[in-house]
Amino acid sequence: MQKGFRSFSPMAAMATLLLLTILQLAVHGSAQAPPPGTVTIDGVSYAGDGCPSGSVAYSVSDDFQALTVMYSSYTATTDQGLLNTRKRCTLTIKLNYPPGFFYTLGTVTVRGYTKLDAKVKGTVRVTYHVSGRVGSGAATYNFYGPTEENFERTESFANGVSSECGRVRDLNIVTEGRVHPGKPPKTGIITVDSTDLKLTEIYSIKWNKC
Repeated sequence: MQKGFRSFSPMAAMATLLLLTILQLAVHGSAQAPPPGTVTIDGVSYAGDGCPSGSVAYSVSDDFQALTVMYSSYTATTDQGLLNTRKRCTLTIKLNYPPGFFYTLGTVTVRGYTKLDAKVKGTVRVTYHVSGRVGSGAATYNFYGPTEENFERTESFANGVSSECGRVRDLNIVTEGRVHPGKPPKTGIITVDSTDLKLTEIYSIKWNKC
């Protein structure tokens, strides 16, 4: 499992899924949220075939309210048959927040670009779970060819699980990108657009008092 911050050069391949993840850690103005400045990110680690060593960069905002993660080698493509049509990456985020609060993930907004041939399906699936807790939340985005579009979609996590009062647990987020080429196999891509090749996900966290 890899850790740390590292920069990278742009990808040249067309059939690529790159992810930019922004985790909103507090809802400003909410009476149920921890006081400003009391929620921090103590570390991020990652693992999976969608995020090989050295391919992930992340940064934390000055106010500790947002985490930005970028993957430089998250490639879901039909170029090599079925070999690279599915990629997966798991993030483990070490949160630190004051006692007396617990959280769930509310929604995830995905922005991107997709181009799929007829009878080709593209899927982005995001799941999360809290370490030591039973259950997980999931949000799935499906795209059907023929299509070429810029998109922005917001979904609520189904069957969301919360952290527990009195214990601070790691937040685990799994993102999977997949292109289903169909029969006979055709081509497809999922990315943010033809210019900067990123897919953006924005997570909202719902805080509650114990």
